Amino acid sequence: SESSCIATRFCRTAPGRRRRSEWPVAVRLDRTGRGIFAVLGAHTEFCDLVGQSGTLVPLSRAEDPALIPIPRWAGSSLELMPRKPLKSNIMLRTFFAFTAVALALPVAEASAQQAQCPIFVPPEETLGETFLCGKIDVPENWSAPDGKTIGISYVILRSDSLAPFPDPVIYFQGGPGGSALNSLPIIGGGTSGLRANRDVIIVEQRGTAHSNDLYCPMSIRAPSPDTYDEDLAAADERINALGINAYSDPDEVYDAIAAYAEIKDYRSCVPYLEDRGNDLSQYSTASTVQDVISLMQSLGYPAYNLFGGSYGTTVTLAIMDHYEKNPNAGLPPLRSAVIDGVAPRNKEFYEEAFIKPWAVLRVFEGCESSAACAAAYPDIRARSVQLLEALQVAPLPREDGEAVTMDNVADVLRSAVTSQQKLVPYLPRLVDELERGEFAVYDLAQAAIRYEVTLPDATMQPEAPEPEGIAAIQSQMDTIEDQFDAIKESLSLILLSDGIIKEAALEASSPADLFLAIYDKFLEVGGGSIGNIVVSKLEPFALHPERRTRAGLMTFINESVPMPTLQSELRLLAERLSDEDIRLIFWRLTNYTFERGLAVIDSITHRVVRCNDEARGFFNDVAFEVYQTFEVPQLIDDWAYFVANYQVSCIQLGLAAEEYAPPLSGVVSDVPTLVVNGALDTATPAEWGFRAAETLTNAKVVTIPMAGHVAGLMTPCGKALIQAFILSPDTELNEACIADLRPRFVLPEEELPT
Repeated sequence: SESSCIATRFCRTAPGRRRRSEWPVAVRLDRTGRGIFAVLGAHTEFCDLVGQSGTLVPLSRAEDPALIPIPRWAGSSLELMPRKPLKSNIMLRTFFAFTAVALALPVAEASAQQAQCPIFVPPEETLGETFLCGKIDVPENWSAPDGKTIGISYVILRSDSLAPFPDPVIYFQGGPGGSALNSLPIIGGGTSGLRANRDVIIVEQRGTAHSNDLYCPMSIRAPSPDTYDEDLAAADERINALGINAYSDPDEVYDAIAAYAEIKDYRSCVPYLEDRGNDLSQYSTASTVQDVISLMQSLGYPAYNLFGGSYGTTVTLAIMDHYEKNPNAGLPPLRSAVIDGVAPRNKEFYEEAFIKPWAVLRVFEGCESSAACAAAYPDIRARSVQLLEALQVAPLPREDGEAVTMDNVADVLRSAVTSQQKLVPYLPRLVDELERGEFAVYDLAQAAIRYEVTLPDATMQPEAPEPEGIAAIQSQMDTIEDQFDAIKESLSLILLSDGIIKEAALEASSPADLFLAIYDKFLEVGGGSIGNIVVSKLEPFALHPERRTRAGLMTFINESVPMPTLQSELRLLAERLSDEDIRLIFWRLTNYTFERGLAVIDSITHRVVRCNDEARGFFNDVAFEVYQTFEVPQLIDDWAYFVANYQVSCIQLGLAAEEYAPPLSGVVSDVPTLVVNGALDTATPAEWGFRAAETLTNAKVVTIPMAGHVAGLMTPCGKALIQAFILSPDTELNEACIADLRPRFVLPEEELPT
């Protein structure tokens, strides 16, 4: 049974003053008659909401004003927790995700009309004015329009202009399975310039966090929770022992991946999701295209500009393809399109293993296009390939008796295009020195990888860095209670420069709040890949509450934070937390709704969509045959297991193809299109962007130097180019910012940092 009531909220408008207003509240009674409640809607401030055991009462009538009900999804119960200041977005994620997800509260059916917001509204926005939340119901199966419907959520970010252009930008998130609404801080920041002239519409694609989420809890996926950790460690060890690369035995790789998949089993999710009325075969790019077109028609704008990032480019291209094949369907006009970090349909899935090698080779191509670098290191691309081939035959001996192997050099090259991009300017000189049996740059690279030396920016003149460290800061702190203000200041001075700490940390009023604020910024900066890693590292603590201890928190920090400096700070802070602080931190981190608010890419939806779209290319034996013919197989690392990984997943989900088939042909379209590549993109390589452009008859291609994934959304140069293009698609772009970002390669005579 369900009912609704009105709860009183008290919002602080000034120190010591409160404003009284009302919040609509939904109440659900469990089997014992206890009430579970959640506030409907999202607000730009969090206010005190006081209640007892499901009975909501005004603050003045509360027996204990120190209690604030914080929703905790644990079966059908509500836990009253001591009131804590909500300084961290982690808590806000949990609270507002609970509102829409944990209770699955119904939203009034609407045809692209304003709906309750399933996410926290940024404080700089005004709900109903600059920030609109909406939802449209669409058929789950577009071939059966009278059957089950699902809700597709979206947000409209209103233009800042008093006279905006009538054609908005509609943005599609990556993945597949990526939650656009959970990624709103990144997407909103990346598209903020577009709001100067246009509305921006952000679509939550089907199957993601706020559009009929295909969530399968870990308790369903883990068939043996009591031995989960041990089984997972053994499976990881088996995979690691193989040292997977292009030369691995494909059967051994497949068997190891299949064994791992038995521990995190998707098969049990199929009946779980089907029992909830989901038809997994309907979660595909083709279905999303129909959803988007329905939304576009319902919103009623006269025309649209498409903008896709990563997998969102697959959706964008598929929409363009639909328009090309249905010219007389009366569809809303497409004015322009931007594809940023391109994942075209005319690619082989096994090319995932080529992405990092392609990025490395692209660095050497960049050297050859620079007059100074080309003169110092002629034919350096070919020489880099020859060096790896030579090292594969015989390692390079050193005077100390050690040897530099092919794997050593390959690791350095791959690190330079991933985690240590400041090494990029040194790569031509690295190859040149190793050819002559010299190791200065090689030793520098190893020190940088171990975070023992700080390299200058890749586009600037190298300079020896000033020595700095964290030991001096740590030595100042005897206890966090006695010197809390000092440690906050010290933390900000060290970490703010690296983009890891933010103002929220300086406003924290307790050690627990400081920990959560720092971690929240880490998640924000790290993006979707980090968020999903964190979710996976929290799985043992979700399955085993007894592990939520100080030692457990230390383990979680070690496994989820890759940067040594940040890891050291969080460990220092964790050592000084009280038991109550640790309990509160774990309660927030393991809350069901925290995962739904954090997971930027849902693993189930990701696999389901990929299987429905691409299962014909998931054949491990085919992939390993091709790996041997790649130009530089020495640079292929353990990403060689990706095909087996997805092949096994599709089999478990019942969505596997019976036999291999090549990919579809490229999308043909004359819609004005800007193709944006990141030169160091190791998720969607520049090669795919150029390939997509081959069949687009009205396309412009730009490649942002030293930029990673979705460079158009994430870099100032990329944002500026996209803004200029959408403002005037037919005008030639000013690409001066691209030239400014090209790396300044280190020449032979230059002094190296120490």
